[in-house]
Amino acid sequence: MEMLTTRRLELAPYELARDLDALHEMFADEEWARGGYSTPSRSVAETVDRLEQEYGDNGGWTWVLRLRPDDAAIGLIGVFSDQGTTVRGLSWYLHRDHWGAGLMSEAARAVVDHLLAQPAITGVEAWIDSRNVRSIGVARHAGLDLVGRLPRTHPGEIAQSVIMACAANPVDPTTFAIHPVLRVRDVPTTVELLRDLLGLHLAFQLGDPEPTFARLDLTPWSGGSGLDLQHTTADITPTTLTLEVGTLVDPLYAAALSAGLTNSTPPTDTPWYRRTTTLVLSDGHHLTISGPLPQ
Repeated sequence: MEMLTTRRLELAPYELARDLDALHEMFADEEWARGGYSTPSRSVAETVDRLEQEYGDNGGWTWVLRLRPDDAAIGLIGVFSDQGTTVRGLSWYLHRDHWGAGLMSEAARAVVDHLLAQPAITGVEAWIDSRNVRSIGVARHAGLDLVGRLPRTHPGEIAQSVIMACAANPVDPTTFAIHPVLRVRDVPTTVELLRDLLGLHLAFQLGDPEPTFARLDLTPWSGGSGLDLQHTTADITPTTLTLEVGTLVDPLYAAALSAGLTNSTPPTDTPWYRRTTTLVLSDGHHLTISGPLPQ
């Protein structure tokens, strides 16, 4: 793997024997871990295991940051171990003494440009704690934009990961929003229930004097996905929808029972590291809610 250079940095191919001491000092720093919403290493062996799991099978796409003229590693940036896709995940870490100087932004820009020039890579993405505004700023400087979110757990609390990404050859999507339709007896009551339980946002509703149609969006912003509610007096065929949430599902299940959805199923853990509960609406529709596993 080749050396990359920026205005202030050398990005040298990572070598465990040479760089371990400096990287372990960074990973073991509890203040560093709290500031980056990470977990500190408790031993050198834990640092080695961390590096191996994250970067061990990535084809050598890992660099350490050196601030010229020094040779010591002050940070690390690299692609995740190969998961068999042409979109590659990227992560970065910087020693706390060098935060706020724009060094990781400088490194990330160079690495992203280098990766996107490789024929086997069609895109780069980074999963970042939504509260880590410093790291989100690094991603934006490197040309990555927000494309999605995932639930995650942090010791003692629940958070979300924002997915920041960039394609080698950006193309506007053909389909950019999905609005499944639920036919219900009472549109206004269902709107209020889903707003209270799931935090959905009412985009608009139609009908006079009683609404017969409503659109609920996932966010207050225009142009996203959501759910359409349509009034009917005919027989209703129950529909099953799956929704990803960034909060624990156990309190949501309890709130659903309090709201009268007594046929809902208790939360269970899945093999794909999610915890789910299924809310059964009065019209028979099943909303399977998937959230993060509790610690």
